[in-house]
Amino acid sequence: MDLINSIKSLTIGRNIRLALLILVALFTGFYVSGQVKFTTVVNTKDIGRGDYLQIEFYVENARQIDQMTPPEFPGFQVVQGPIQSSGMSVVNGNMSQYKSLSFVLQPVKTGKFTIGGASATVDGKHMQSNSVTINVSASSNGAGGSGGGASGGAGGGANPFPSMNWPPDPFAMGSPMDVDKDIVLKPGEKIKDKISKNLFLKVQVDKTTCYVGEPIVATYKLYSRLASESKVTKRPSLNGFSVYDMVDPNSDAASVERLNGKAYTVHIIRKTQLIPLQPGTIDLDPVEVENTVHFVKGTKQQDQHRSGNPMKDFFDQLNDENLGPEIDENVTLNTKPVTITIKPLPEANKPAGFSGAVGNFSIQASLANRNISAQDEATLHVVIRGKGNLPVITAPQVAWPDGVEAFDPTAKEDINKTAAPMSGAKAFDYVFTPRDPGHYVIPAINFPYFDPVSQSYKTVGTNPIDFQVMAGAKKKQNPPGTVTPAASLVQEQPSQLKKLIQDHLEWIFAVLILSFLAVYLWRQNVRLRKAEQEQKEAAAKQAEEERLAEEKARESLAAAAAAAVPAVDYLLEVRQLFEQGDYKGFYRELNRAIWKALSRKLELPASELNKLNIARQLDMKGWDRQDILSLENILNECEMNLYTPAYDAYNMQMLLRQAESVMSKLA
Repeated sequence: MDLINSIKSLTIGRNIRLALLILVALFTGFYVSGQVKFTTVVNTKDIGRGDYLQIEFYVENARQIDQMTPPEFPGFQVVQGPIQSSGMSVVNGNMSQYKSLSFVLQPVKTGKFTIGGASATVDGKHMQSNSVTINVSASSNGAGGSGGGASGGAGGGANPFPSMNWPPDPFAMGSPMDVDKDIVLKPGEKIKDKISKNLFLKVQVDKTTCYVGEPIVATYKLYSRLASESKVTKRPSLNGFSVYDMVDPNSDAASVERLNGKAYTVHIIRKTQLIPLQPGTIDLDPVEVENTVHFVKGTKQQDQHRSGNPMKDFFDQLNDENLGPEIDENVTLNTKPVTITIKPLPEANKPAGFSGAVGNFSIQASLANRNISAQDEATLHVVIRGKGNLPVITAPQVAWPDGVEAFDPTAKEDINKTAAPMSGAKAFDYVFTPRDPGHYVIPAINFPYFDPVSQSYKTVGTNPIDFQVMAGAKKKQNPPGTVTPAASLVQEQPSQLKKLIQDHLEWIFAVLILSFLAVYLWRQNVRLRKAEQEQKEAAAKQAEEERLAEEKARESLAAAAAAAVPAVDYLLEVRQLFEQGDYKGFYRELNRAIWKALSRKLELPASELNKLNIARQLDMKGWDRQDILSLENILNECEMNLYTPAYDAYNMQMLLRQAESVMSKLA
């Protein structure tokens, strides 16, 4: 009976997981396109011998995902999995997919074990996720939940079966998903009022009054407690400012914030640092977001009790028997206007040479060599460090001593633009040439700036820099009156070669240019041919690998089917639907075939066919616990995928193999 009760507890937990997977597929929150990522994620890297490890292999932002294969798990046994989830999203007309494989593992021995990455064919390319190293110690440290300390069932309390090492409840308190989604439209509720209270935009600024050149941080956020799909249709142009984004506009980093005692999922649409360019008042441009909000209509008033566990309350709404049809509502949101008042920099006490620097700065200057030869080039290196509007700072003026020729400086910057205000350094290199020997002094270089904190002008400066210029090396002179043979020849008359070059100089240049061009084109052609050949070889190799993998999979499937053919082939139509590509029919027929085989095996009427009763009957017949869980996994996968709009042929093939194994035991 302990096993039956444990199966009941696990069934509730798995139903919650299935509901979550369906929600992920149907209510995708906030789509933002990005680079393809293939990641391995674990709940901990240090666990005890009796603990559980949760591992997930996740592909996102892909156009097509095929043949996702998990690695081996050295030092671990699979307690649960693979749990598969997948879906699709469309952003600005571009369709992308996501897919994940999850497992719950238990160590079989202590030590340090490296789990390799999963492999998959993503957008036609072979990819592999990162590997992870897990340290398994003899004593349990509570990571992942262990033994009697794991959460059990849907309620998130203590495990009612301490002797059974079930996986922990991922939806117990402490989970990062702690936003209570309000998706049920109760009788009497107005849909527009419900949306306005639970889905809105905000623009937050760290100040509304500043000086010209003083940075302002503006953050556009979407707050949500609903199941919605959102798309940004208008981004703020922010005219009148120099704009520096502090987060990637294409990232979808979500966080949780509390407003008026309620938790909201928050998506940052744009976070930027604005540097005003001129005084006056400027209204920040609004952002516009189109949303499709999904509700489930309640047919009668539901209880308003709360358990204190947001995830449990969320799924309690979905499990209510008095839910009606789904309702979709489209709504466009805009941010409210925010006015920024920009004050001009004060004219009083403005120092000479001020060029618009606002913040807090220091300045240094140096010469690499203070002993310079006349007519040689040297470089004065000037660095301005601090916090403020560093990107718009111009090179400070240098009062060069007489006898020195200087050129326009070059600038390099190393600035952290994600900090507010921006911090870092901007360097200027001044190349100069002294003409005559002697002792020279570069006067102090002053750099004035406005400090908005003290609301006053300040000036920092370098120390004077002196350097010595030595006479340059003289060229060897011939004795007076001596004429070299070459000079004599030139003095007498130009040589025939020199005359020929002078007469055909244009043609010579043309021939040289054409020669260089011909060599360049030839090298480019060779490089392109080599690249094309490499691409063809890689494509042929990949096609051959895929062909061999498909043949191996077909052979394995045929061998498994031949080794365990039941007296009645309940899966015949299932295989035909799989070959025909009727994926929805595949899951429907597979679900029907499993229940039909169970009814025949256990000789139960239709009224007694349910998962708990099936688990009880199979346990009485001596079935292994893992086989019962495998059977339940097949039924749950069928139920979930009947309502999921995305299908995966590889996952279906794996599910078909599991079903054939179960059918052989039911024969």
